[in-house]
Amino acid sequence: MFKSEIQFSACRNHDLLCSITAMKNDNRMPDRIDAVVADIDFTLTVKNGPLPKETKEAFEILHAHGVRIGLGTGRQLTDQVLQSGRNWGLSFELDFFVGMNGGMVRDCQTGYAYQMDLMNEKDMTDILSALMPVIMERKIAVNAEGGGNEFCMNFELYAADFAKRHGSPLIDCSGDIQTFTSKPCFKMLFRSKNRNDSEALRQRFLQSFPEHWQIVESFPGTLEVMQAGITKGSGLRKYAKEAGIPMEHIIAFGDNENDIPMLKEAGWGVCLANGSEPAKKAADAITEYDCQSGGAGRYLMDHYIHEKGWM
Repeated sequence: MFKSEIQFSACRNHDLLCSITAMKNDNRMPDRIDAVVADIDFTLTVKNGPLPKETKEAFEILHAHGVRIGLGTGRQLTDQVLQSGRNWGLSFELDFFVGMNGGMVRDCQTGYAYQMDLMNEKDMTDILSALMPVIMERKIAVNAEGGGNEFCMNFELYAADFAKRHGSPLIDCSGDIQTFTSKPCFKMLFRSKNRNDSEALRQRFLQSFPEHWQIVESFPGTLEVMQAGITKGSGLRKYAKEAGIPMEHIIAFGDNENDIPMLKEAGWGVCLANGSEPAKKAADAITEYDCQSGGAGRYLMDHYIHEKGWM
């Protein structure tokens, strides 16, 4: 686990963080919010953690006043993700989902659903073949997501946690590209505890695939490869168009590279105090508190709910 995942002590120092919490431009937070969209891990909560009570309270108040609450996540929209509201102890199910980094969209009110195309065997083979020297030399873990692909490589350090989160283990096929690509997928994930190894993989990818595919960081040390042009921002636009909500009336919360398009596309983008530096630079504001301390909920309370007199 990276230090950035577990070191929140600086984020808890409210006085210090207030000095760096700032609007990134001269725009003001929207006077009207019709929807809130947020990433899950290290934005709403720590990985596999509960929803902080401050965020639960803020969501309950906003939803009671007609504000739609949704997720913008890199995860596939499984039943478990779609039931996040109840699983977190909210009194309602969430209104919408942008999943798979924008490759899946679900509007629970209208039934609208969008899903990007799966990566085919040839594309997966081309990508893995180009990256395999780095993967094997540096023991980078690889797995696919979506399309029923349950294969992995070099996954020993992550197998137990993955099985706990997803309810079933992956099938090891380390070094065997043919088996790994025998089923399609939405994206491929590459994980390393060493940031230098991740950067080496990123550079090899960019040298080989500068246009048709993209590589983004979703967690510290985790890179995801998927179709270019599909982002959480593009997925959010699909939802907003379907729901008839102006983008300027949406507030988004995120913490990492794959959240940046969503933070930029929304009317107001907020990065968590524990977020990456690129995400902070892209955001309109930074929370005073980290995700573990209910940073998103506290921000909504302090900067919107209290001002509306809803408390």
